[in-house]
Amino acid sequence: MANENELTVTVAHDYICAWCWVGFFQAKRLAAEFPKISLNWKGYELLPEGRFEAPVFTPREPDPLRQLSRFELFAQTESVPFNPHRPIGFVFSHNALEGAEYAKAQGKLEFEAYNEGVYRAYWEQSKDISDIDVLANIAGDARLNRDDFISAIHEKRFNHLITPFDDEAYAVDVTHVPTFWFRGERVAEAPYAIIKNLTERYLTWYDR
Repeated sequence: MANENELTVTVAHDYICAWCWVGFFQAKRLAAEFPKISLNWKGYELLPEGRFEAPVFTPREPDPLRQLSRFELFAQTESVPFNPHRPIGFVFSHNALEGAEYAKAQGKLEFEAYNEGVYRAYWEQSKDISDIDVLANIAGDARLNRDDFISAIHEKRFNHLITPFDDEAYAVDVTHVPTFWFRGERVAEAPYAIIKNLTERYLTWYDR
């Protein structure tokens, strides 16, 4: 029987990545189907502050004749809700990712509640997850200490645990998010069927 560390699947992600919004649902499904595995969510910051500017955002007007994008088709195939007319564009995610590391340090349930809260706040409610007050409200709902959470972000206590794009991420072979990392094997931006198949092979190998 494998030990717990051997059954850990790392999920490289960033909250502002649309493909990671799909990956969030894939990861929830994976955890439900395979209770032997544990998920280790790792922040890979797509727009590191000071290196990139947030892209200019123009809300998309509804157009019944517009063909779905490759991502929209992917989300549809994976049965993940996605609103292309959200009134918010890319924001900086560093605070949200540091908040995730803080939540992780407090416990599994707290992290799961925070992680889901941030994803839903951004993709379903169009909230600005770069705003510490927005994140603190999510943290409070996740039963985290709001004041200590805010202090941790201001102090950048968990800054060292966030991997920025591009060079640092590329150095560990993470070129896209989400990446599901099964020790020596990894898969990025993949349909759930592929992730599931890799999980089954992973468990077979480490359970024998």
